[in-house]
Amino acid sequence: MTQKNKQIKRKEYRKIRKNIDGKKELSEIICERIKTLEAYQKTIAPAFYWAYGSEASLINICRERQNAGLDFFLPKCLNENGEMEFFEAKLDNFAPDCRNIPSPVSQKRILARDLDCIFVPALAFDIFGNRLGQGAGYYDRYLKKCVNAVKIGVCFSAQISEDLLDTDDLDVKMDLIVSEKGVIEC
Repeated sequence: MTQKNKQIKRKEYRKIRKNIDGKKELSEIICERIKTLEAYQKTIAPAFYWAYGSEASLINICRERQNAGLDFFLPKCLNENGEMEFFEAKLDNFAPDCRNIPSPVSQKRILARDLDCIFVPALAFDIFGNRLGQGAGYYDRYLKKCVNAVKIGVCFSAQISEDLLDTDDLDVKMDLIVSEKGVIEC
């Protein structure tokens, strides 16, 4: 897909995602689906994301883990060059990162190679596990280093394309995609 085509698709899926009704309720259903996944049930310290804009929120599952005394990690964008790392998170201890997204202030970092399960946002996924991200490349660069992690895309069902999304060398496929309507094995 050319960069121009990707920009057109991004604009289309931003509009689709923005116009989804009942995001809070749908996000709760997604969190319940995540809890049934074998990869999630086996993980010791999953990597989630902080919902930005109109992304599906994983706050409920983060809150449950924190209340149970279980670890979880959230991303922090380190600079404008696409570098991102994951740090241990506490829901009452955040500060904006370089992209102005709430990020953990903890210095306890987990290495990408040590992750066993990572949940990934996107503008769109196709049924084959391909991902259309925001365009800055933070997740693309990071996911390349997640050699041992089950990669799980998270989105609302309206963001799942039946058509193949074109990819390039930076793109990393998901192993699973979770939406309010179910789980897709890629």
